[in-house]
Amino acid sequence: MKIALGQINVKQGQPTENLAAMREMIAQAKAERADLIVFPEMALSGYCLQDKWLDQDWCAYLESLNDELLALSQGIGILYGNLGTRPIGQAQRGRDGRPVRYNAAYFCADGQWVKRENSSLDGMYIKHLNPDYRVFDDSRYFLSGMEIAMRNQTPIEEGLRPFLFEKDGQTWRIGVEICEDLWSEDYALDVTDAYLKQDVDLIVNLSCSPWTLNKERSRDKRVRQHAASAQGAFVPLVYVNACGMQNNGKNVMVFDGDSTIYDEQGERQLSLNDQFEPECRIVSLHEREVLTRQPETKLMRALVSAIREFDKQMFSPKMKWIVGLSGGLDSSITSALLVYALGAQRVVGYNMASRYNSLTTKNNAKALAERLGILIREGSIEKIVDATVDTLQDYGYPQAEGLALENIQARLRGHLLSSFASMEGGVIVNNGNKVEAALGYCTLYGDAIGALSPIADCTKVQLFDLAKQINAAFGREIIPANLLPEMDGDRLIWEFPPSAELKDDQRDPMKWFYHDWLINQLTEYPGGRVEEIMNDYLQGRLQTSEIGRWLRYYGLDEPEAFIQDLEWVLRTMQGAVFKRIQFPPLILISRGAFGSDVREAQMRPEATKRYRQLREQILAMPKPC
Repeated sequence: MKIALGQINVKQGQPTENLAAMREMIAQAKAERADLIVFPEMALSGYCLQDKWLDQDWCAYLESLNDELLALSQGIGILYGNLGTRPIGQAQRGRDGRPVRYNAAYFCADGQWVKRENSSLDGMYIKHLNPDYRVFDDSRYFLSGMEIAMRNQTPIEEGLRPFLFEKDGQTWRIGVEICEDLWSEDYALDVTDAYLKQDVDLIVNLSCSPWTLNKERSRDKRVRQHAASAQGAFVPLVYVNACGMQNNGKNVMVFDGDSTIYDEQGERQLSLNDQFEPECRIVSLHEREVLTRQPETKLMRALVSAIREFDKQMFSPKMKWIVGLSGGLDSSITSALLVYALGAQRVVGYNMASRYNSLTTKNNAKALAERLGILIREGSIEKIVDATVDTLQDYGYPQAEGLALENIQARLRGHLLSSFASMEGGVIVNNGNKVEAALGYCTLYGDAIGALSPIADCTKVQLFDLAKQINAAFGREIIPANLLPEMDGDRLIWEFPPSAELKDDQRDPMKWFYHDWLINQLTEYPGGRVEEIMNDYLQGRLQTSEIGRWLRYYGLDEPEAFIQDLEWVLRTMQGAVFKRIQFPPLILISRGAFGSDVREAQMRPEATKRYRQLREQILAMPKPC
């Protein structure tokens, strides 16, 4: 069989554009004599539509587009994802009382819906495993195939019958599944195994699966697990994923494509590009060609793709991006990513110095702008700081100092950036990183503003590596070496340590490398429990792990210091929830991004009994020699 892998850039909420892209790929597949073309999950509408799924007219419109694809199927099989709203027996309404909705795959060929073995649902498969973790909220909107079976009091297996695809006198028994159906390890139903028990010839998985760091490794591992448990009964698995960008309001998700055919051993047999770009490839089912991967540059490619697609779908192609260009690492990286994604003419940098800004960072900002070819505007905020302090005195407040003065500077920079954006007809980019967001090391309405936060799911340590990727991509030093640390034996050497530069000799309070690791542990799905970290410390596992060197470097191998630091992090993180709630949307790259991925409530948490016991035991540990 010749299969066309239709890896399209699925644009959320734009079915006309998506249908046009599908039509173009179908024409290519027909011209190259493909038997079947496969598109991703929710290929017409996009997956991340939030409460747009509650709009009944919109849902009816999406389903009506099935007729156009049915007409296009003359001479070829077409398998694609779309919404379903047709009542199925007793499943007439969803849990919300509105007309039923479900996430479906549609299969048509030669102007007809493809038959299914012993099933009344010809031409359609309903997703059985609806994810409700992380950014996913499927059960809010869709009934699963399992729920529909239960409402109709029919065996779940009836919804898992293979499609009977006729081609050149041969009947192909094809099992169709949608995205999460493959990730069945924690569910009561294994869709893949159910198909294998029915002697299917092929399994096809339609996905709209957001990329996160090492996602491709996790998927490869999952397919190998299915193959191993099948004990020689595994069949080729065709995985077709979306590419591009979709967002849910708080998290911008990027889709890498990486559509793949896996062989009978669960190994990659053939893969399309994982460059976050569309591709239509017609392949024979047993053709072998796995592209060479470049995982060391994938973080940069993901961020660039997300910025480019977010900009393209949200804004005018001439709109300017406004950057508060301090000359530090975060703003330098953000500026470079914007230029790489959109071009230098779309980016304007503003250096807003005060008396606390060093000559190093001011020179860095100017040199960076020259290397990137962007316009930079330079000035001082001292006059408006003084005016604000004077105005506060008019209201009876004494001379502003300490944290109050620091926050005044940050908020005034936010005010100026907003004014610059208005003058330019542009939007502000946020420069914050994940550790700053976690610890609330930012000022609301100051450096916490923006239309998009490209690096807010990247720790500082990840930014060190990202800086090297950026320099390599540009072919020259863009991010200056004086912003990156070096290791000299057991010493961490900074030419210019990270600083907010809001007072004399200020240094960021973070314990870099260790706090980066700790915050990832506390936020990463399925949820980093602080008790497990404490237990690893108590048992000595933390001290002998890779992170042990940083415990020793910061003196946290001393039990009391470890507890004091841990509780400072926990207390500070919880106290900063109100800031993160108001933070701009951020690009998701980890398994624990703030926003809709890590969902937080403002509350005073109470320590568990186990936490209190572990705390006492750690404090009773002997001090290191």
